[in-house]
Amino acid sequence: MKIFATIVLLAFVAIGCSTESPDPEAQQLTMDDLNTAPGYAWFPVESATYSPNADMVNQIRQEFDATQHKVLIYVKPSCGCRGTQRLFPQIVRTLEAAGVDMSRVEIWSMRAPSDKHKYMSRISVTELPTIYVMRNDEIKTLIRDVDYTNNNADSLIAKALGQ
Repeated sequence: MKIFATIVLLAFVAIGCSTESPDPEAQQLTMDDLNTAPGYAWFPVESATYSPNADMVNQIRQEFDATQHKVLIYVKPSCGCRGTQRLFPQIVRTLEAAGVDMSRVEIWSMRAPSDKHKYMSRISVTELPTIYVMRNDEIKTLIRDVDYTNNNADSLIAKALGQ
């Protein structure tokens, strides 16, 4: 009888456990999160060591209109790829150097491009990292890792804002 009861109990436990995982959702990060989150431990050092070109910083300062522009950054934590660990922090550092209101920069941490996110109806993320520049709530351009040459993050974001 104890064996039968154990089997029944195990069956209820097995039925109660679902193998379906919930749909993963992107998590929006603040600048404080980037400087303290375990998956982004490399971020403060990488962004601090980058010195954007002063001409590009000035161009961004002139082009960025906080009433019109928004920058969306989709990135994967703990990814060892150069786009995540170099392009992304260099873009952020360049925007900060230009005095961009960082409330107009949304950073979305994703485990995979298929994660649900706030802009799914307008944006289909296909690779991480990807950086979108919006003007008046419309996507104007995007920056991808393939566009990055290890030293042109500042010019990529300046060009994207100028389009």
